[in-house]
Amino acid sequence: MAESATLEQLPMTSGYFRLVLRCFGNTPEHRAAILAGTGVTEEMLHAPSGDINLLQQVRQVENLVDLFGDGWALRTPDLWNPTSHGPLGVAGIAAPHFAAMIDVITRFGFVRAPFYTASLRRGSTWSQLDYELTVPLDERIWRPMIEISFMGIKGAITSILATRPTQARFFFACAEPAHAPEVRASLGEGIVYGAPRNAIRFPTAWLALESPFADAALYSVALAELQAGMMRITGPVRLRGRVERLLSTLPPNRMTADEAARLTGVSRRTLVRRLAEAGVSYRRLVDAELRIRAEGLLRERGLSHARIAEQLGYADPTSFSRACRRWFGNGREQAGSESTLRSYRIPN
Repeated sequence: MAESATLEQLPMTSGYFRLVLRCFGNTPEHRAAILAGTGVTEEMLHAPSGDINLLQQVRQVENLVDLFGDGWALRTPDLWNPTSHGPLGVAGIAAPHFAAMIDVITRFGFVRAPFYTASLRRGSTWSQLDYELTVPLDERIWRPMIEISFMGIKGAITSILATRPTQARFFFACAEPAHAPEVRASLGEGIVYGAPRNAIRFPTAWLALESPFADAALYSVALAELQAGMMRITGPVRLRGRVERLLSTLPPNRMTADEAARLTGVSRRTLVRRLAEAGVSYRRLVDAELRIRAEGLLRERGLSHARIAEQLGYADPTSFSRACRRWFGNGREQAGSESTLRSYRIPN
């Protein structure tokens, strides 16, 4: 499946995989069931620097849901500890102030968890950390991942405030699940289900709070590790592949370069530069994806050129026809069911 191929190409730290296996694989039967279908071997588990891919992490989460139900992620505090998030958690805790911790999450969150990107909306009274999924995942898969992320951030906030962050609000873009009481017991009563997006809202004044755990040397080392990880993911060739997969999995219509940059965790300038280093432009990648989609839509009988043009985001059918001539050569007139449409020879 295209979705599986996309997930297979996204690198994922094996740290989460090993931690989950340690927490829940407490019997040979459970360990075997958690590993089933993941393709992760014991040799891979014993390689500290080895990475897996997101598909293997997703398979593990599917196994955990089957074994322990939807609330499995709430049953061990080890998963929520900021340090379980590796250099991301260490940088967050060692950051000089709350704003720097949020900056670490928005800049580098996808390095450890490539299934989402985070962005901060800062207001005069309230600010909000918004999460956006970068790949299509079933709710039963992304929900526990978001729960773990929220609880990790809540732990970091609690460390800075030295008290429970009762003013924080946690928004989930899903209906209230059966295990919601367990979520509230972990995150507090400030839980909202059925929200437009996954997000954490907090008082803007918190951004100025200094961290009692600030450590300039540790912060610098953790940031260097995150930047190295980002380069592994966003290097020219790797970034080109990520953009191509992103374009192929999105719904109809166009995605701007700014949106692509945000979803891949880089600035627009960096996106343009690294794609150029990989020998391609963003416009060319969009054009190639539009051609693939056009081929499929033109093979479907009953779709007018106007409708196809609309689905592909063209301003008018004439622009789409010019693109077809460029992609497929000269067309030929062919009778349609309601009107005469221009049909193009599509390569098999």
